[in-house]
Amino acid sequence: MKFKIPVINLLITIIISLFLILTFISCSPYIADKIDVTDAAEEKSEGAAKEEAIETEEPVEAVDYENAQFGAEIIGYIPQFLCTDIDNSIKIEITNTSDFTWRSSGKDIVRIGYHYWSQDVDYNEYDENVRTELPNDLEPGESATIEVLISDVTHKGIYVLQIDPVLEGHFWFSSKDVPILEGRTYFDSCSD
Repeated sequence: MKFKIPVINLLITIIISLFLILTFISCSPYIADKIDVTDAAEEKSEGAAKEEAIETEEPVEAVDYENAQFGAEIIGYIPQFLCTDIDNSIKIEITNTSDFTWRSSGKDIVRIGYHYWSQDVDYNEYDENVRTELPNDLEPGESATIEVLISDVTHKGIYVLQIDPVLEGHFWFSSKDVPILEGRTYFDSCSD
């Protein structure tokens, strides 16, 4: 009977330690110099890809965006903590549920952007943030995993962060009543 209490204390200490370690790891920002969103099987050299694009350049179908059906399904989550002094990335999976192809290059491209509103300081931005490019064109029903770059917040505080696709030159998908990924997060310095 003498050994039960120290063993229980040891087990509780180990469980609490593992919980804290996993909590800090899951809330820390992913730091990367380069965001690579291509699959290894789809990787090509830039020269070969450019040559192929020139050889197989197809006419782009004109889309009437005023009457098009817009849709996106975004799977992911907003971390509870992000850094003000380094680039952050949030991994999402996005599916094109629109009735047109999302272009990743050329005219009328779709990118993934974000908006933020401060809850405790006067600092907000809706339209002038960094945008993340799609890895390739997405046909209706196709999905891609993307690391969304979040880098414009420089004031510490609590924010509502919204990840929202944008049809460049036209409008944000949320303006067409497409659901966005939204969550509260705390921004602060990570270099202290």
